[in-house]
Amino acid sequence: MILEIDVGNTRIKWRTLQNKMVTDRGALLKEELGSWLLSLKQHQAPDKIRLSCVANKEIVKQFVVHASQWDCLLQEAKTTSIAAGVSCGYKDPETLGVDRWLSVVAAFNQFDEPCVVVDAGSALTVDLVGDGRHLGGYIVPGLGMMRQVLFEGTSQVKVDFLAKASIKPGCSTRQAVTNGSLLMVKALIESAAESLKSNMGSAKIVITGGDGEYLSAVFSDQVCYLPELVMDGLALVVSEG
Repeated sequence: MILEIDVGNTRIKWRTLQNKMVTDRGALLKEELGSWLLSLKQHQAPDKIRLSCVANKEIVKQFVVHASQWDCLLQEAKTTSIAAGVSCGYKDPETLGVDRWLSVVAAFNQFDEPCVVVDAGSALTVDLVGDGRHLGGYIVPGLGMMRQVLFEGTSQVKVDFLAKASIKPGCSTRQAVTNGSLLMVKALIESAAESLKSNMGSAKIVITGGDGEYLSAVFSDQVCYLPELVMDGLALVVSEG
């Protein structure tokens, strides 16, 4: 059994594979990691672990310990100058978050065409990749962070998450904040896609991340939502190491 792990800033997503087929998946808070690892050992220890971690490296140490106890191979993904036919756009590849790198590599390998890769998490990242070259990207506050900033920075604006995504003008403060942040993000993504399309002839928008499904709802059928894009890149990147 192969265990694939995506450790983000707030959550940990995981899935298990047998013969390249996903057999189980789930998500947990970082605080739940210790108990989850113990329960995993009691159920079935993996033969191999593929890991992406952008959070505290103490979490990596926990996996190192458990991999040693389980006598299994631990492969931690790193950002490199090139992987699976994609070259990194950063002069210093190590400074590009490994989750962004995995998503870019996975998206380009899956679609084999220029892509705008969006990870809608705690922060929202937008990366451009064309003809096998990562062209750089943008980082802005995530949708939740935008709402939180308004909540903390004003005395009157008190907002929370709206279940239905919309970019129509808000008829309440709650709607105005939520819809406004969505419209800002949508405009950023569409601008990046238009720029890539003008240079490359086409631009596929690929969205992942915790708010990815919610964000996808404000687009037409021009976007592709792939919730496990980071983990999709693991086998491509660690096999290069």
